[in-house]
Amino acid sequence: MSNKKLIIGIAAGVAALAVVGIILKRKGYLDGVISKAEELGSDLADKYNTVKETAKKKFDEVVQKGGEIADKVTNHAADTASKASTSTPTPATGRA
Repeated sequence: MSNKKLIIGIAAGVAALAVVGIILKRKGYLDGVISKAEELGSDLADKYNTVKETAKKKFDEVVQKGGEIADKVTNHAADTASKASTSTPTPATGRA
């Protein structure tokens, strides 16, 4: 198939869709479709915002929990270090 035939076929398809679109618009069939599409878009935006807010709350909870765990580990390490520095080591002589 040559490029010329391909271009003519695409143009004919576009023209046919345009004619069908004009006929549907004049008969009022597209009005219901447009309102349903707008409603669907609004619903999707609401769901997106809900999911975004939920994810943000969960993220904040995880960050807070991670901070608490980090504080516990830091405090435990500091306690262990202070205990290690204050205890007196027993010399190991290697004799029984």
